[in-house]
Amino acid sequence: MSKPTEDTPSIDGWKPLLHRLGVGAESALDRVRHRFEKRFRPDRRLHAVAYRGFGNASSGTLSGRVLAYRERPENDPDTLWRTLQESYRRFETDEVPNVLVRASVVGGETRETRSDEEGYFTFELPVPAGTEGTWLAVSLTLPEHDDAVLDGEAGLTLPGAGARFGVISDIDDTVLLTRATSLLRMMRLTLLESSESRVAFPGVAAFYAALHEGGNPFFYVSSSPWNLYEFLEDFMRVKGIVAGPMLLRDFGLDRDKLVAGPHLEHKLGAIRSVLERYPELPFVLIGDSGQKDPEVYRRVAEEYPGRILAIYIRDVSEEARDRSVEQIGRALAEHGVDLLLVPDTLAAARHAAARGWLDEAALDAVRADIETERAPRAALDRQSV
Repeated sequence: MSKPTEDTPSIDGWKPLLHRLGVGAESALDRVRHRFEKRFRPDRRLHAVAYRGFGNASSGTLSGRVLAYRERPENDPDTLWRTLQESYRRFETDEVPNVLVRASVVGGETRETRSDEEGYFTFELPVPAGTEGTWLAVSLTLPEHDDAVLDGEAGLTLPGAGARFGVISDIDDTVLLTRATSLLRMMRLTLLESSESRVAFPGVAAFYAALHEGGNPFFYVSSSPWNLYEFLEDFMRVKGIVAGPMLLRDFGLDRDKLVAGPHLEHKLGAIRSVLERYPELPFVLIGDSGQKDPEVYRRVAEEYPGRILAIYIRDVSEEARDRSVEQIGRALAEHGVDLLLVPDTLAAARHAAARGWLDEAALDAVRADIETERAPRAALDRQSV
């Protein structure tokens, strides 16, 4: 094969052009689809999907998306074929741009915005003085569409009055068994399993409930696409896992990147937004060794000295990867931050109990949770061999 000369662009030289062509083609197809839907299917009901927001004593961020479903996906289909169909429907959404969205804070102000070209909208909302509790309800409407449907619970998560710290957790292979280190297994679980049949790691529900005691807020940061938001919300509910805002990412072409929201940059940005919203609150970070959680959390601990109480990394990787994670742990120890590469939830819970972040009685609940969930987890492991 001949080498590229000064007059022959390299593969890297073609990337910006291919990217521009891809973005242009995607935008053109979206415009054609929207014109078609508006002309030939004007009766399709719009759905405003609300993503759980988060705020402090003065303000909060609430986001969501305007979609038009051909048929709204179910989260617990009853057959393998139906499960595959529902998985397809979650990704095959029609985003609706330029839709007027109105948000009204109970006891506060009303704000308006319009959905962007991918259907997303975001509000920065003032929190009324004297607001109490850990949830501020928000009324979300599409004023130009009287028959629009609201999916999800619109509102802002607030720290409890007695909150001592916050928790930021990954989802894939930290809470939800995903096997992200194996593409084939991950795709099988994602496409062929429902929120009812998917497996949570043993002990997670009890451990997170203990850390949440006193109103300590929870946040979930994942590289999963926003298309899975409703599925993940339902999974958390079914498995009894502490609810909290989920900061996911958009999949597709972006004008600034070939694929929107790379893993490391997305997680760093999401975690920074949480820490900066609560400058007085320290945090516990929970992730896994399968991807880049240790590297991301190290950056966070270095950027926000004194803000990270501990980092728990679930061990889902091979020995070579374990050594690199342990090296990161040694580096963080010099900054006074414990990074634990843990084999299971109980190991993390024991460390948290020793630090006084949960009481000894909670350890019994974690042990019981692990025993209850051990059988279905073992069955899934046998199926995956």
